[in-house]
Amino acid sequence: MLELTSIVEFSRSHCIGICAVLVPTNLGLASATMVLVGLNRSARAIYITVALSVLPATILLLHVATWWAIGVVMLPTFILPVLATTCLVIQAYALINPQQLRNSLIATSKFYVAKYQQLIAN
Repeated sequence: MLELTSIVEFSRSHCIGICAVLVPTNLGLASATMVLVGLNRSARAIYITVALSVLPATILLLHVATWWAIGVVMLPTFILPVLATTCLVIQAYALINPQQLRNSLIATSKFYVAKYQQLIAN
C-alpha cells in the first residue's frame, strides 16, 4: 500500500521527469482544445480533451505543492502552477462558453495574419 510520504518523495525525486511529461501534456491538451473549438468541432470531442486535460493539470499542481510543503520557493514553483491554472481556465472557458472562445480565437488569428502580411509587404 502506498503512503502519502512515499508519493511525495517520489514526486520530489523524479521532478525533472515529471515536469518533462506534464508541461508538454498540459500545453498540448490546451492547444488541442483551442483548435477543436476554433474549428467548431463537436461538443463531444471538446469534452474529451477537457476531460483528459484535468488530470495532468491537477497532478502538476499537486507536484508543486510537495515542493511548497518543504519550503522550496523558486521561480519554477510559481511558473508551473500558473501554467496549470491557465490550462484549467482554458478548459473551463471551452466548456462554459465555446462560441465566445471561438470568436476570440478567430479575431486573434485575423489580427496576427494581418500583421504578418503587413510585415511581409514592407
